[in-house]
Amino acid sequence: MIDFLSLKRAIPGIKPVFIFDIFGWPISSSTLTTFLIIFLFAILAFIVIRRFKLFPGKFQVVFEILYEGMHSMIDEVTNSKKRSKIIFPVIASLFLYLLVANLIGMVPGLSELSINGKPLFSTTTADFNTTFGLAFSAILIINLISIKEWGLLSYLSNFFKFKEIFKGFKEGLGAGAIALVDFFVGLLDIIGEVAKVISLAIRLFANMYAGQILMIILMSAVAYVVPVILYGMGIFVGALQAMVFAILIASYYMLAIKPEDEVEEGS
Repeated sequence: MIDFLSLKRAIPGIKPVFIFDIFGWPISSSTLTTFLIIFLFAILAFIVIRRFKLFPGKFQVVFEILYEGMHSMIDEVTNSKKRSKIIFPVIASLFLYLLVANLIGMVPGLSELSINGKPLFSTTTADFNTTFGLAFSAILIINLISIKEWGLLSYLSNFFKFKEIFKGFKEGLGAGAIALVDFFVGLLDIIGEVAKVISLAIRLFANMYAGQILMIILMSAVAYVVPVILYGMGIFVGALQAMVFAILIASYYMLAIKPEDEVEEGS
């Protein structure tokens, strides 16, 4: 029988759990988990570099397969080896971080570590601050890349189409009216950029937070029946959400830059 009182206490709140302050800056459990992930990646990178050989062993083969898989995934989005090579370090890093961040909360005993009754570590992507920060940073960088590709004036003309209005009314009233509609559509594109941040952040946060609650409820109900299946489902969802987020960022990147044929003509 489920103890609903204990279950209610086990379900985490939406607000971040703050552990302590550093010079007045609050540090949450998700922040500590992020630093833990960075530390683990640094150790892993050191080990991989030290053990890298011309004739790879099983350990190196696993990472080479992962590398090729991520490259193929990005190639499917960009359809360009040149573009894939440019964005691979960012997209691959983002995917690996999200993969670990989504799954680290499932490590047995990790969430039990606490100070004053507050958990030291938690699933970082179940904290909206983390997912919003990732989404905002990614869209901001993509827009900066777009400015570099097109130039500032051409970039702004995608949102503020004053030139098109002038040309439209110069051709006639009908063309001017259509240009005026396009002008307002351009303004809506600004909202679209904001919507990208919100949708990316909420999609990842909602899926991981809801999955965390579902896992707690199901484990409380059938802890001795199907725990392996539940963990398998959690791993699948975590990996899927990491892949979706990374692919969407790669897709937004391709929409923000010049087509390959225009780049080749310009060069």
